[in-house]
Amino acid sequence: MPKLINHDEKRKEIALKATEIFLEYGYKNIGMRQLCEQLGMSKSAVYHYYKSKDQLFIAATEAIVSVDASALIDAPLVPQAKLEQRLENFVIIFRQMAPRFFKEMQLVADYIEVIGEENVASDACMQLANQNYLELLASYVSEEAKDSLYTLMLGLLNHQIMAGKPLEKSYIIKMVSAQLSN
Repeated sequence: MPKLINHDEKRKEIALKATEIFLEYGYKNIGMRQLCEQLGMSKSAVYHYYKSKDQLFIAATEAIVSVDASALIDAPLVPQAKLEQRLENFVIIFRQMAPRFFKEMQLVADYIEVIGEENVASDACMQLANQNYLELLASYVSEEAKDSLYTLMLGLLNHQIMAGKPLEKSYIIKMVSAQLSN
């Protein structure tokens, strides 16, 4: 009996594995041949699902944002959430992103070198990541403060890297509370 393949699940699996590969090797330092080798797949098999490295990179971006969003699956949305729950939702997103943030920033810098700084605002992958994180913050923390919360999130993640240790939850909450009270 022929093996049945769920193509949507296979696409997601490839994209999630590609995320790890891009985080390890960067964007510009790996071609499709190397990506396929690291994925343990033939080029034709990967090309069946993704027509280019760019398509795979966008799918990898979507996959990692989806993983982050899944951490909030049981969290209350803004209309049902009390302030304490919204603060906790921010911390959940923060803690979800923190372990890989340094490598992600290296990957983003590498990717920007390829596309050019002047193209960042119009780049589909950059727009996708930014928009998805803004939507997460709007849905789970605050629609009105989503932009400042996103800026704060990125700043706190950088702060944590520079501090060389995890930021205290109480400090994160204090910073977020200041944004929500404006």
